[in-house]
Amino acid sequence: MATLLTAQQFTRILLDPNIIKKEDILLFQTIYACSNHRASATQISKILGYKNLVVANGQIGRIAKRIGKKYDIQFTQRQNLKFKYWDLFFTGKRIGRYFLWQLRPALLTALEKLNLPLKFNYPEEIPVETSIKYPEGFRQTITVNAYERNAAARDKCIEAYGSICCICSIDFSKTYGDIGTGYIHVHHLVPLSKIRKEYEVDPINDLIPVCPNCHSMLHTQNPPFTIDELKLKFNENI
Repeated sequence: MATLLTAQQFTRILLDPNIIKKEDILLFQTIYACSNHRASATQISKILGYKNLVVANGQIGRIAKRIGKKYDIQFTQRQNLKFKYWDLFFTGKRIGRYFLWQLRPALLTALEKLNLPLKFNYPEEIPVETSIKYPEGFRQTITVNAYERNAAARDKCIEAYGSICCICSIDFSKTYGDIGTGYIHVHHLVPLSKIRKEYEVDPINDLIPVCPNCHSMLHTQNPPFTIDELKLKFNENI
């Protein structure tokens, strides 16, 4: 069992430039921003533009070793006598093919205390015709427009297709009960470059319901992935 650090200890560590680098802060911020403060090494690597998950795993190991040099840390030892460096920072759970890291409460508290959390503004929450710029190290810029925020068009879209994500098929009412009833985002299928001022949105042909996660993934490139492209990626990885 790994040494469990307190929020106060994590706070000191996050402020120590000899232990924590800018890219390390960004990694923790990224996991904080994910749903339930949980993500796989593969997800984190993709968001940060790393070539593969080995980079994220290696980064976590290096941070842990730097902490171990300064603090009396006992790392969890595997059966092969190697150490599980990641569990200094996360709890772990395997879901399907993926092993997910979840921020330990003490680290989460330290990030919040230092006002470090990076919060992804999902498209439905972004002011009309604005973009969010991620801190240095991020490569994505999500741009959304008024058509995705038009309440009447959104209602027509959901009326036609239902409030189920067209990519991953999540139904929030089945997953979360009453609080999830009717909850969904809508995504605009027409590239922004093709939209002109006189353009009028067609709720049936131009909008499609997607969950917040899939909506963000659609916008990880510009122009966004098509529904079919992202659905293929999703199906390849489940």
